[in-house]
Amino acid sequence: MIGNWGSTGRPRLVLPDPPLQVGALVLRPWEAGDRDALAAAWADPEVAQWTAVPDGRGPKVAARWIAGGCRRRDEGLALDLVGVSVEDGRVLGEVGLSAFDVERGAARIGWWTAASERGRGVATAMVRALTGWAHGGPLALWAVVAEVDPANPASAAVARAAGYELLGEVQGQLSGGSMTDSGTIDRLAFVSRRPACGVTDERESAARV
Repeated sequence: MIGNWGSTGRPRLVLPDPPLQVGALVLRPWEAGDRDALAAAWADPEVAQWTAVPDGRGPKVAARWIAGGCRRRDEGLALDLVGVSVEDGRVLGEVGLSAFDVERGAARIGWWTAASERGRGVATAMVRALTGWAHGGPLALWAVVAEVDPANPASAAVARAAGYELLGEVQGQLSGGSMTDSGTIDRLAFVSRRPACGVTDERESAARV
């Protein structure tokens, strides 16, 4: 079950309640005060190369995007969470679910990590926590899919470390320097499937606040 049905004909997406916490990192919805941190992340060449970011990347655009989070959840489009430090509240990264397929019980996951936090396991922790909740929480998804550019081995490593299995290559569309002339590129598809009843894995060890 993903949630109650909204006016668009798609199910409303619910938030993790209580929020997901892994060590010193907590996942919560974006807030207005995160505007500048989000704008800075969009301006990061690494984030812009591997993820879809708006053409206008300033604070005003970031504020509008954050304000639209409730609408995107209500319309069943996306569930976006920011990873913040429990100690000082600084933004560490983002992880989210989109492209929900209600009939198949599936969705796509994406993420990025702030430049100062890369190589410290932040992305793996965020992906693992949200994936475990997506399988076992109210969304009850059978499958979560991560699509990764083959030229981005760091993200492929995150998917594997978070317990995803490689399915193969799919045709996708990327923004930034990775886009081919045709606008499409082969991407690596990784999948996490919901564990069988009674079977647990390391994702379920994510604590909650």
